[in-house]
Amino acid sequence: MTNKTGYILGLISAIIYVLVLYGIDTNHILDFFAYLLGALLIPAIIAGLISLFSKNNFGKIFGFTCIIIHILSGLGGSLM
Repeated sequence: MTNKTGYILGLISAIIYVLVLYGIDTNHILDFFAYLLGALLIPAIIAGLISLFSKNNFGKIFGFTCIIIHILSGLGGSLM
């Protein structure tokens, strides 16, 4: 997996996560982008810390981290 593929994978998983949790509301499009930024922030911090200590490329780690975090938070939010 290349760097670009990891970024695209992370962005697509964040978009799906935000759409599933909050739905599509055309009146509040800025809220969608705020939720999307929030959904990308935590996996980016975690991937940055992992790639700081290992010599792997950031994009690959970011893609996998986004998928794992979004699945876990989606499952955790649905159990409540």
